[in-house]
Amino acid sequence: MATIKATCPMCGDVDLTPRQVHVRVVEAIEDDLSRRTYTFGCPQCHEDVEKAADAEVVRLLSTAGVEIERVPVPAEAREHHGGAPIGYDDLLDLALWLETTDDLMAELTARTAS
Repeated sequence: MATIKATCPMCGDVDLTPRQVHVRVVEAIEDDLSRRTYTFGCPQCHEDVEKAADAEVVRLLSTAGVEIERVPVPAEAREHHGGAPIGYDDLLDLALWLETTDDLMAELTARTAS
């Protein structure tokens, strides 16, 4: 089993096993904007330590046997969105419309059928 050397801010260098290290990669639309961190509980002082990790550190930890948790980008974020963004007036119009509408589903069905 591989031994991973990490640095605790209080205790200095500590030796860890792959099971003691947790890597999390929060993916972004552009890979260079992804957030990568690794965490471990210090075996000496028992404090939780979180550190930033670049792609190379993630690769090395993965090679050592650490499981990687990947949080993917929702598919909706990759979709093309056209048109202008909604503004304050659009939200106000929606709020006023909702106040006067009793059967929301009937209204939406009628509008999409037109």
